[in-house]
Amino acid sequence: MARETKQDRIVRGIFDQVTEHLHQLKSLESNPNVKEADVEHWGQSFLRNCMGFSAVSGYSIRSQESKGKMRPDLIVLRGEKPVFVVEVKKLGFDLDKSDFRSGKIQLNEYLNLIGDVRWGVLTNGYEWRLFDFSQLGYSGIEIYSFDLRSDDDTIEFGKKLIEEQCYEFLDMHENSFCSDAWEELSREAMAFSPESLAKAILSQEVMKHISRSIRGEHDYKADFEVLTDRVYRLLEQGLNDEIKGWNDTKQAEFHKFIKSQKRASRRVKRARAKTAETALASTASSAPASDLAVAVTTSPDAGDKSKVAS
Repeated sequence: MARETKQDRIVRGIFDQVTEHLHQLKSLESNPNVKEADVEHWGQSFLRNCMGFSAVSGYSIRSQESKGKMRPDLIVLRGEKPVFVVEVKKLGFDLDKSDFRSGKIQLNEYLNLIGDVRWGVLTNGYEWRLFDFSQLGYSGIEIYSFDLRSDDDTIEFGKKLIEEQCYEFLDMHENSFCSDAWEELSREAMAFSPESLAKAILSQEVMKHISRSIRGEHDYKADFEVLTDRVYRLLEQGLNDEIKGWNDTKQAEFHKFIKSQKRASRRVKRARAKTAETALASTASSAPASDLAVAVTTSPDAGDKSKVAS
């Protein structure tokens, strides 16, 4: 039987609460009169009971009783210190909307007003996005996101699917916040600048992978130079200009494809981490006691004790 990892224990501990909150979210979805305040109330409970920002762990979540232009919906505090703010939109709101009062802009305004708070979260109930607002010259960098819906944009209740959802948002869980995980996510996001990504995509190594993928799908060996030119034009012009008949339906298809690829990548990452953790634990548990004794007695602080042990 595989050894249980720390992530496994967290998922086991929150599974029932996540299931309950998914059922609650489904009820909100079926209510034609659902309001933003309903999503905010649900989101506060989700943060506390599923994502670990609970009173037991030393957190409080403050909602704004009187709404205004410069009042965040939720402030998560540890003790009396704000650690991040949450902007809640109506259920299913398009988080990519770029009007003046978009959620990301509001988050930036709130954090500037509060001061000394680095992190902001934007949600529409289904989607949750984590931003780092500490980088000068950037108005917030998205460092992580998850979607509580399946690849078909529906809420599913199968045990395996709910477990998958739990693992999906562990990088935004309180346990990750207390470690260096959010810092690492931020460094990773900074490395993925548009310029760096474009050069990486156009590199020979990546072009070879793309060529093999196209050959496998279309049984066609692509000319390397033509392929590079086409990919560059796609990057330069964008999908909406390059794909004939680009519309909301095709955009949704691409989003669905990207979501499935991200989830597949996260499953591989989790499996590798679990294998490494199990191997490390197995090595530690199988080490002979005599080896451990020698290791201790021959340490720099042990002096001549190694002679006695031998």
